[in-house]
Amino acid sequence: MIKKICIKLEYNTYCLWLYNENDEVVDNDNPPEWDDDEKLTAAFMAVSDLYDSFFIDTDKEFKYIGPSNEEDIVKLQDLFKTAMLILEEKNNGKYTIQNDVSFDSL
Repeated sequence: MIKKICIKLEYNTYCLWLYNENDEVVDNDNPPEWDDDEKLTAAFMAVSDLYDSFFIDTDKEFKYIGPSNEEDIVKLQDLFKTAMLILEEKNNGKYTIQNDVSFDSL
């Protein structure tokens, strides 16, 4: 049973991490009852896609390069805020939501 949703920015992953009552990762996705929620998925995929653009990932090199300008940070923050509003509205207190995203380290 899912008890907690943790929001994390990690390269090439969806932002939502689902945890059970033992604080173990169950999945990296929307909770099953929201699996077909296109609005929620699109919002967090937009966050993930922009965050992924802060990396170089080729056959020869993988590294974090960060945002190319201040506008990218502002855009990421706006996308994240929108996604969180959708999540909080959808959640309506059902799960504990833990936000592990920090924009200070970008």
